[in-house]
Amino acid sequence: MINRFMKKIFFFLLGLGLIVGACEFDDLSPEYPFTVVVKTLSDSTRVQNVVVEVAAPVPGNTVWLSGFTNEEGEVNFKYDQAATLSIRASRGERPDYTWIGCTEIRLLPNQQVLKTVYLEPYDSLLIGCSFD
Repeated sequence: MINRFMKKIFFFLLGLGLIVGACEFDDLSPEYPFTVVVKTLSDSTRVQNVVVEVAAPVPGNTVWLSGFTNEEGEVNFKYDQAATLSIRASRGERPDYTWIGCTEIRLLPNQQVLKTVYLEPYDSLLIGCSFD
């Protein structure tokens, strides 16, 4: 009698464990952290004190993040939504850049995404890398 009762309890707890263990919980407010590393195109040296601007590549966007690279040539950002964003890194004041580089980044929930931007000398005759 006790043996049968123990079996029922065991199978009940085993079934309950499988049901609870199979559930997946969604994070209702994930963060989208990312790091931008700025390097020179010619020799891949990390560059400090570079302005890094991040924006959504669509007309009328409201996304605008900016910061300066640290001694390791990195700058960290956080965003609160999934997005693909454009990144511009530059030396010199707008519109008189001396060095510039652009890329795009796709943000992933609760994962630190690392993206490298390569700087090259700015040429005013070449169009691109602008989201003013």
